[in-house]
Amino acid sequence: MIKSKKILFFNLLLVLCVPVFSQSVYHAYFGNLHSHTGNSDGTGTPEQAYNYARDSAHIDFLAVTDHLEQIDPIEWYNVITTSNQMTVNGSFVALYGYEWGSPIHGHTNVYNTNNLILSIGWYYDDWDAFRQWVIDNPPAFSEFNHPGDPSYATTWNDFNYMGGDSDSVFKLIEFQFPQQATDWYEYALKKGWHLAPVWNQDNHSPDWGNKNNGRAGLWATELTKGALFDAIIKRRTFATSDKNASVWLDISGVAMGGTVQKAMNAPVHINLSDGNNEAWSNIELVSQNGIVDYFSSNTSSLDTTLLVTPGNDNWMFIRAQQYDGDYVWSSPVYFSGTINVGVDNMMASEFDFYPNPANDVIKVTFSGGKKDRTNFSILNIHGQIIKEFLCAGDADIKEAAVFSVSDIPSGFYFLRMNSCGSLISKKLIIQK
Repeated sequence: MIKSKKILFFNLLLVLCVPVFSQSVYHAYFGNLHSHTGNSDGTGTPEQAYNYARDSAHIDFLAVTDHLEQIDPIEWYNVITTSNQMTVNGSFVALYGYEWGSPIHGHTNVYNTNNLILSIGWYYDDWDAFRQWVIDNPPAFSEFNHPGDPSYATTWNDFNYMGGDSDSVFKLIEFQFPQQATDWYEYALKKGWHLAPVWNQDNHSPDWGNKNNGRAGLWATELTKGALFDAIIKRRTFATSDKNASVWLDISGVAMGGTVQKAMNAPVHINLSDGNNEAWSNIELVSQNGIVDYFSSNTSSLDTTLLVTPGNDNWMFIRAQQYDGDYVWSSPVYFSGTINVGVDNMMASEFDFYPNPANDVIKVTFSGGKKDRTNFSILNIHGQIIKEFLCAGDADIKEAAVFSVSDIPSGFYFLRMNSCGSLISKKLIIQK
C-alpha cells in the first residue's frame, strides 16, 4: 500500500480517463554485461563463464568482454563461436564484446560487432578516434564502464557532450556500487548524454553473476540476443543492486528511454517489484532540478501513477531504495517542447523557501498561479504527510506565505508544492 492518499486518488482518476501504457509486452531479464576470462586478465574460458552464469548464478544473460589490447584474433573468433553455440533462446543468452581501456580517459565496452579494433596506435590516448570507430561500425554500440574508476582518468573529458552521433551509439552507463550512480549518472544526463543505467560485476574471478547481487536489467519482448539488444538500443534498462528487483517507468505512455512532448499533468506510471517481497522505503522521481516527488510503499509490488507537470525538466527517472539499503534506478524518460502556461497555471519548479535549516517558521515564495489552487505539504522521510498548508486569495505576480514548523521535531523532511496539479518536492531540514 502506498503511503499517500493523493497518489491513490490519482490512480482512481487515471483508470477512468487516461490511457496508461502497460509494460506487459516486456519481461524483465537479469544479467551481467561486463565480465572477463583468461583471454585477458580474468580466469577460465568463455565457455566456463557462460556455463557458470547459467547454471550457478542463474542469470538470463552474460556478456564476456575481455580487454581489447589482450585479445588475439583467434581468441576473438572462439568467443564469438562459443557464444553462438551456448545461446538457447528463451533459456540463456551468451553475449560477447570487449573493453577499450584508456588510463587517460576511462574504460568503455563495445557490443554488437564482430570486428576487432586492430590499430594499436590509439589504444590509450585517442578518445576521439575510438568514438569515431564505434560510430563508423554499425550496429556496434558502447557502454561507459565504472565512471570515476580509475580515479586518475579524465572520465571521458568530464563527460563532455560530443554531439548526436556519439550520443546515438553510447547507450549505457554502468554502476558497480551506489556512489557511482550518485556521482555520475545524473551528472552525465545533465551534460546532455542519453544514457541507460545497468549494474555490472566486472568479474575477474570465476564468479560470473555471483560476485554480488547487482544485476543489469533489460525490459525485452523475449530472451533472445536480438530482443536484448533492442532493449539496450531503445534504452529500456534498469540497474539494481538486488538480484531480483525491477523498476519500470513510462510517462504519457512513452516507455523509459524514449522522449515525450511536455504536457500539463502528465501521467507518470511507476512499477516496482521484488522477487523476495522486500518493501520500498524511499521512492524518488528525479529530474535535473532535484526530487520531483517522493513517497514509500510497504509492499514489494507497487503499480501506481502520479500526475506531474515537467516545467523546465529535461528528463525524469526513478530511484528507489529498499529497507535493507539496496537500490534500483530506471532509465529516464526525456522531454521535448514547452508548455504554454496560462494565468491560472503555474510551473511547479518556480518556488523557493528559507531559512533551511528552519526552526520556527519557513517563508515560501512562488511565481504566478492562484493561491486558492496551490497548497504545500511537509512529508517525513517515509513519504507520509505530517502537515499541510493551504494558500488562499487571488492570483498575483509574486506570492509569499509564512508557515509555522515549530511543532515539528528536528530531522529531515520534504516540502512539496501542489499547484494546479503540478508537483515538486524540495528537501527541508528542521533543526531546533
